Amino acid sequence: MKKEEHYIKAFGEVMMRLEVPNYLKLAQAQELRILYSGTGVNILSALSRFGHRTSFITKLPENTLGDAAKSYIRSLGIETSDIAIGGNYLGMYFLEQGFHVRNTTVTYSNRKESSFCTSKITDYNVEQILKDTSMLHLCGIMLSISKQMRYNALYFAKKAKQLGITVAFDFNYRPKLWNGDYTEAQKCYEQVLPYVDICFMTDRDALYILNMESIEKNRQRRIEQLIPEIAKKYDITIIAGSLREEADQQISGFIYQDDSICFSRKYDYRAMDRIGSGDAFSSGIIHGVINESARDAIVEFATSACVLAHTTYGDSPICSEEEILFLVNQKDVQIER
Repeated sequence: MKKEEHYIKAFGEVMMRLEVPNYLKLAQAQELRILYSGTGVNILSALSRFGHRTSFITKLPENTLGDAAKSYIRSLGIETSDIAIGGNYLGMYFLEQGFHVRNTTVTYSNRKESSFCTSKITDYNVEQILKDTSMLHLCGIMLSISKQMRYNALYFAKKAKQLGITVAFDFNYRPKLWNGDYTEAQKCYEQVLPYVDICFMTDRDALYILNMESIEKNRQRRIEQLIPEIAKKYDITIIAGSLREEADQQISGFIYQDDSICFSRKYDYRAMDRIGSGDAFSSGIIHGVINESARDAIVEFATSACVLAHTTYGDSPICSEEEILFLVNQKDVQIER
């Protein structure tokens, strides 16, 4: 299919990002910067910039917070006709940007009480929403929120699979949200995976969430062992992920497709704003898959998108296809420092 024939939708949460400016700690702040984000929002934002038609499926509060979030989503080129309205709360997180040895910190607030996280499947006209959809993206964070959210995510995945829609799923495991309960997480992820066509994960998800085993210490060899096993076990067509080497400040990516794995080259990076970089990688993979590009071109584009996302402000990727391809085609792939 040509990309203009695709209609990509994501079911997920919109959160208000409240950022402490100038590398201050929250206790020092007297003002906060506001953005709206979420895995689905970020991925659709990038895909819209690449020329794809996108729409976000969520529920927003019936007040000025909901209006502001909807307006922001629309400004990213994402359609909002699939958004349900109701309730009073929007999930929030407070962001303290790290500096040198101090890590970036995220603190969630009001999340489980938000309009989205308390929504029921009956709040969405699922049949109508999926009627003209070619790909549906789901995020694993939903599985950690509540039994109702797990039900909603699984319902969308099953219905999409039944209708022949490609299902993309991002592991996005967040230890804070699961309280370190790997057993419960494994059960929930394994319920969704049989309905997934494109999965975003790494060897660490395989080891710690799916309880796979490997004696390999080298991550690339471990991926070469574990990822094909997962693809076969759950009948997943494509698995992709990004690998970060914090000590060397390098990123590479991989994609498993057609029974083999392809790795990108390693890119140096420097983080101005790290949040959303994984979503940039996912959007690059989806874009390449839709365009039926070669595996090496797909993973190189996705990894470059991930690297560039570190260099821009905000969660939602804003780099164009041309900017990403420019980095892909550079002989020296190191970013200017």
